[in-house]
Amino acid sequence: MAEPGLERDWVAKARELAVSFAGRAAGHDRDGTFPFENFDELRRDGFLAMTVPVDKGGYGASLSTFLRVQEELATGDGSTALAVNMHLIRFGAERESRAFPDRWWDAFCDGAVRHGWLVNTAATEEGLGSPAGGGVPETVATPAADGWLLTGRKTFTTMAPVLHSFIVMAAIPDASGGRPSIGNFVVFRDDAGVGIDETWDTLGMRATGSHDLVLDGVALPAARLLNRRLAGAAAARGAAGLAWFALGVAATTLGVARAARDYAVDFARERTPNDSRTIKDYPGVRSRIARIDLLLHRSRALIFDAARAWETRDATGMAPLDRVAVAKVDTLNNCIEAVDLAMRVVGGVSLSKRRPIERYYRDVRAALHNPPLEDRALEQLARSALDEPAEAPKAVE
Repeated sequence: MAEPGLERDWVAKARELAVSFAGRAAGHDRDGTFPFENFDELRRDGFLAMTVPVDKGGYGASLSTFLRVQEELATGDGSTALAVNMHLIRFGAERESRAFPDRWWDAFCDGAVRHGWLVNTAATEEGLGSPAGGGVPETVATPAADGWLLTGRKTFTTMAPVLHSFIVMAAIPDASGGRPSIGNFVVFRDDAGVGIDETWDTLGMRATGSHDLVLDGVALPAARLLNRRLAGAAAARGAAGLAWFALGVAATTLGVARAARDYAVDFARERTPNDSRTIKDYPGVRSRIARIDLLLHRSRALIFDAARAWETRDATGMAPLDRVAVAKVDTLNNCIEAVDLAMRVVGGVSLSKRRPIERYYRDVRAALHNPPLEDRALEQLARSALDEPAEAPKAVE
């Protein structure tokens, strides 16, 4: 259990772990296997309790500290960083805007602190798309005499091989035939009827273990219902969930791009074609490296500007949540461009599977599909500028 008020240099420790993660990343990426060893090290070093509040036995790391850690971890292995992000943001967002009953909030915190148990949401479905869009899931929670019967299939269940708890979003039918409610339910790995279908075989972020969660008539007691709302209404956690999620993904993407940048810089300093001079002296290489640094610095500035605005609730100029949208959209596009430029510096050999830059090129694109999606983020900015009053954004589950 963490000591209250204990100060730790999380960023320095994350930098050490990134070196260890990098040594395993290629193998896990090639085979599509889950990095159990990385999570053992994260658990050993207290990272799984990093964002748990101090009064619950955790370290209470700030949003800004969390983002710096995410960037460092992602330089070693983007998959590991993206995966643990999904656990850490649960505590960061929940401590700001409580959506869970005390019983379950205490249980999640205690599990992370005392046992290193991992928790993530299971909201996405193949036919639903992003839950932030306000759709109704096909997974159904049917009222039963002593609780609920849960049936359905969830996609993108990140960290499925090691999750202890799943927060499952399901539709609750209306008895009179009206619009259903949306409920979030606590499901444990060892509940009868819970299964994992190992479907994760993707272009990028291949080691996140984001398999399908299968719920085959899972019987739950009534107390497993965390919260409910009418379909289309905002979730109880509201904007805090969006801020932590979007900025965590942006910082992770920045870390992957930074790794590609560092690889290209080292390559340019060492590559000497035809025994002449290193390519770092070529004007085209120099301009590309400079452009990469510009893009990454701009992204980092946007991420931490948004984090500061969110933490201080500074509404001077652009509203904090709009800055979050700007940071997420611009960082992703900047990082994709930066890694593409790094590939051009390295040249044709950058396509080789034995070089990590090929993995960075695939991994950096994954966050395009995490909320807020670009079109939705741009619409959020347009509403803030043009509509009176601006509509509150949907929460991320």
